[in-house]
Amino acid sequence: MIPDILDKETAETLSHCLREEVPWGLSTQVDGTGRTFTQGELRAMKPEQWHGMVRDAQKEAQKGYQFFFNSYQMVTAYKEKRDPDLFLHRFLELLNSPPMLEFARRVTGLDDIAKADGQATCYLPGHYLRRHNDVAQAGPTDNRRAAYVVNMTRNWQADWGGLLHFMTEDGHMDGSWVPGWNTLVLFSIPAWHYVSCVAPYATEPRLAVTGWFRTH
Repeated sequence: MIPDILDKETAETLSHCLREEVPWGLSTQVDGTGRTFTQGELRAMKPEQWHGMVRDAQKEAQKGYQFFFNSYQMVTAYKEKRDPDLFLHRFLELLNSPPMLEFARRVTGLDDIAKADGQATCYLPGHYLRRHNDVAQAGPTDNRRAAYVVNMTRNWQADWGGLLHFMTEDGHMDGSWVPGWNTLVLFSIPAWHYVSCVAPYATEPRLAVTGWFRTH
């Protein structure tokens, strides 16, 4: 974990964007395929449709890999030129700047890192990300090299859940990170990990920008 990864002004601007400006969608798996429902799609859902989606996600989570959290797909939005004034677009450019990519190469020892993707995430009570290693879910031809999490959460309490847990391949715990403020977690993949379910009594959102550094 690397503290104070961003200068104060950038960190505060990113925090304000995540808290006040992002048009959050919701990411989950539907019949084994990842999907992000837009804010418009969520608003158009009838209550029974929403509750049915939650139930279906929980049933799938009982069987294995599943996720359920608010997100904003930064690369897609950037390419489609959606929400042009959103600071997340400038942050995606920062992640792909030569100094940041060189920093990622130096820290990880992976000389073939050439670009970064990203999504903003907001975990609320009941949100989770089940155990996975980032490779099995991507497929053998994917170009992911290292995962990153830029945490932008103040005053998080460990018993609220939402912790990033690492595991050995045989299922034993191998370290945990509590969401923090302006901190970077960066790790090579494959690495088994998950985000524990956020407790119903959590009073703050778990905010972060996360994604992968990739090859060409």
